[in-house]
Amino acid sequence: MSEKNNHPAISDASAMQNYPNARDAELQMLLNQTPLFPGCRVVDIQAAGGYLSDGIHTRLQGNVELICIEPVKALNQRLNPDYRVVEDKIENWSSIASGTVDIVLGLAGLHHSQDQQATVKEAYRVLKSGGFFAVCDVIDDSPVANWLNNYVHQHNPSGHIGDFLSPGEVSMLMQDVGFYDIHETIEDVPWVLEDEDHAANFFKGLFGLKSSRADIKKAVPVYLNLIDREQCIEVEWQLIYAVAQKP
Repeated sequence: MSEKNNHPAISDASAMQNYPNARDAELQMLLNQTPLFPGCRVVDIQAAGGYLSDGIHTRLQGNVELICIEPVKALNQRLNPDYRVVEDKIENWSSIASGTVDIVLGLAGLHHSQDQQATVKEAYRVLKSGGFFAVCDVIDDSPVANWLNNYVHQHNPSGHIGDFLSPGEVSMLMQDVGFYDIHETIEDVPWVLEDEDHAANFFKGLFGLKSSRADIKKAVPVYLNLIDREQCIEVEWQLIYAVAQKP
C-alpha cells in the first residue's frame, strides 16, 4: 500500500449546502443497501461533515442513533450535535463497544484507511449478530480515481492519494473477517448539476481546490465524462457497492 494522506480533503462547507442534491444517486444507492429501521444504531465510517449521516437522519425522520467516526476536527465540528462524534482512527474504533450496532455504513471513505482489513474487521466487531455492513467506494484506475489521485492531489493543499478498490477486493475483505451473504456491484451514480459553471464551483468547494474555477472547468471534462441533459448536466460517477451481514 502506498503512503498517503489518511484523511479526506477538507471541503468548503458551502459546497454541499449550495448543491445538496448533486450526489443524491450515490447516497440513495448506499442507503438502499441495508434495511434501515426506526430506532436503529448506525456507525458512519469517515463521516466528514455528515453528508451520509444527514441522509440517514432524514430518511428515518430523526429516529436513529448515529455514531460518526471522524478524527478530523475541522470536519467533525460540522456534524449535527445530535450525533455522537468519535475521533478514533478508522482502523481502530476503541470508543465503540463490540456487538452494539445494527448497521455500519461507509460512503467513499474506505480508501482513506491505512489498513482496510482492520477497518472491515472493526465493522464486524461492533455489529450485533444479524447486523449489516455496507460501503461504496472508488474503483481503482477509474476516471474518478484518476481525478482524485491526480488533479485533486495536485491542487488540494493536503494532497489526495487514496487506496482504491479493485472489483472483488472488498468482498474478500468482508469474507476474510467472517461476513456472509456478500453482494458486490458496480453502479453508475452520476452527480447532477445545473451546468459546467456550477459543476466547477461545486468541485472547487467539495475537494478544497486552490485552482481557479476557470481551470477546474477545463480540467473536469479531461478526467470525467459530462452528459448534457435537457435542464442539467450529469458528471459520470461510478462506484463499487458492497453489502454483507454478520452471522
